[in-house]
Amino acid sequence: MANWEYGGVYKKYNLVEDEIFNIDELGKVMVHDLTKGLPEFMKEADILFVDPPWNKGNLSTFYTKADKDYRLDSFEFFYTHLFNSIKEIHPKLCFVEIGKENLHNFIIEMKKIYKYVTFYNTIYYHKKNSLCYVVQGSDKRIKYDFDYMDEEDAIEWICSNIEYKCIGDLCMGRGLVGYNSYINNKKFVGTELNHKRLAVLVDKINNFKGVTI
Repeated sequence: MANWEYGGVYKKYNLVEDEIFNIDELGKVMVHDLTKGLPEFMKEADILFVDPPWNKGNLSTFYTKADKDYRLDSFEFFYTHLFNSIKEIHPKLCFVEIGKENLHNFIIEMKKIYKYVTFYNTIYYHKKNSLCYVVQGSDKRIKYDFDYMDEEDAIEWICSNIEYKCIGDLCMGRGLVGYNSYINNKKFVGTELNHKRLAVLVDKINNFKGVTI
């Protein structure tokens, strides 16, 4: 479908599955299925913000949009791999966005990794009735003012105000985390299942720089 082509910008870029694509000196991204293991370069991240699929139906749609002919049988299988990757990276600060259905499961998983776990009541698409949650894990007690903030604004604030060496995103999508880190002149790393979606980030950064491909 045309709305799964994301403007067709992927045709400009050679994003090869399981190969690192460098974006200047600031970014490293990869087309990758996180259930296949954690790429070593993701361990450069000292904080994470991840917006994964929220449930099994959402997960199946992600694979369909990525033109994958296989499906995961279990959402638990997926998020177990997600949190195993977070544990392996063990950033000082971790944010994971999720809907209500699996909020409890994500809090449980985060508590297996971090001493301090909290969550924020947030929204998405800048719609007050579109509720979601951001689960936070840290080794020190930290509380931000993210309640009732749009998740996009929260990401912008994090990239602008929190000190970090490198921010990571295991489900980059169209690259909101990477883009906001880039425009703040900070490093980022990330993986994304769908090369068409990941290409949107690369193209947006090139447009920001005024580069024509």
